Amino acid sequence: MYGRKSPRDFVQLDELWEADSQWPSYFIADKVWVYADEYRAELTGDEDYSRILVHASSDEGWQFRRPLAQKQQVAAVLDAIDRPVSQQQLAMLGFSHWQGDYNFPTPAG
Repeated sequence: MYGRKSPRDFVQLDELWEADSQWPSYFIADKVWVYADEYRAELTGDEDYSRILVHASSDEGWQFRRPLAQKQQVAAVLDAIDRPVSQQQLAMLGFSHWQGDYNFPTPAG
C-alpha cells in the first residue's frame, strides 16, 4: 500500500522487523527499522530513485538504491529479505553499508 509523503515521495513500507543477534544496536524488542520508498524527480537536478533502508540507529545502517525505472528489482530484493534480518544477508543481497543522516546516506568506510 502506498502512503503519500509529499507530491513526489511514496512510502511502500515503514515497519520494525525482527533482527538477528549480530546488530550493534536495536530498536525495541531487538527489531530493526525497514523503510522502502521511491522518489519521482520533477525538479531540475534531482534524481529519481527506489530504495530500501534498514537500520537500528539514527546514523548507521544498510541501503539498497536503484533508479526508479528499476523499482521492480528493488521490490524483489525487499521480498527476498528473510527474518530475522541479518547484516550478512543484506550485504549478500547487494545492500551498501552507510553512515550519516538516513535521508542522505553516505557509504561507510
